[in-house]
Amino acid sequence: MRVAVFINGKAGKADAQRIEDAIRRALFRCDTHLFLPEGVSEFQELIVQESQTADAIIVCGGDGTLNVAVQPLMTDPRVTRIPPLLPLPMGTANDLASELGVSTVRLERAAHLVLESDAKSIDVIEVRAEGRSVFMLTNGGLGIAAETADLANQVRQWFANRAESQALTQPVFRAGQDLVRQAGSRIYEMLLAGQLMSGRTRQWLKGWCVSIELENGKHIETSAPFIMVNNQPGLGGKYVPAPLTSNTDGTFNIMLLDSPLLHRQAQALFDIRRGRLPDEAYCPRFETSAAVFRSKGKARDLTFFGDGEILHKQVREIEVRCRKHALLVIAPQGAL
Repeated sequence: MRVAVFINGKAGKADAQRIEDAIRRALFRCDTHLFLPEGVSEFQELIVQESQTADAIIVCGGDGTLNVAVQPLMTDPRVTRIPPLLPLPMGTANDLASELGVSTVRLERAAHLVLESDAKSIDVIEVRAEGRSVFMLTNGGLGIAAETADLANQVRQWFANRAESQALTQPVFRAGQDLVRQAGSRIYEMLLAGQLMSGRTRQWLKGWCVSIELENGKHIETSAPFIMVNNQPGLGGKYVPAPLTSNTDGTFNIMLLDSPLLHRQAQALFDIRRGRLPDEAYCPRFETSAAVFRSKGKARDLTFFGDGEILHKQVREIEVRCRKHALLVIAPQGAL
């Protein structure tokens, strides 16, 4: 059995040598090929090549690493087959791995799933704007949620750049980089709390209006500062905006936090944090297999995040469509 293993050494909780040793112990009977790509281009080129010969692909990183891996598998014309993927969670939130029940408590045990578990199909969400399709696996959306994801990425990149470039203050910036890594998914929570306390959500309502057209022809016009698009129940390791949503049924969930009042926003986020369905009076929800989001009139442009990454930025229209059972994943028995 040929297994291709990709390790993102820059992921939040990655220790490349420890991962490599654990995988070699777990898969010593396999024809295992390990890769530590230096950048996105190298990673995507290698995964396209390996997709044609590997029986399984292990991706060691977070949701962002998986997102990078999925793009060429879904779009590159050279890809004629997509082997089953096993996510080994080493990133900030690891939402897909969490949903699949893949743990890092014992890396060897998790890697061994390649040999003992059957592949299962999950849905992939296509997000298209200005003629370009990008794909996501977990949760995403627009508004304050997208702004928070973008801000988190900027914070991580800011520390990473200075940790490499500032010789005299390098230890300080590396310590800051370590703190951000240790914060894990809490970085989103802290930044979101800052957005709420600073009154950013109230400012967001100025010049913000989105039209949503569902597949069944229903039209919704909203100024909701939070618009979530969910392919699975939870994100960020703690928040559960769509507890009844499945990534295997050919549909996705849209949730609007449609209130300008701070206390209602806070209550809804508290409910989501505890896995409860917020009051539908100001948090309406819809299940659909396709939707189009449009910025109304002179309202500000749309930015869409998915899997913790910014997929489209400052566009006027975004089409979201579910590709049912488009990807094979490896998960513990009974996880899906």
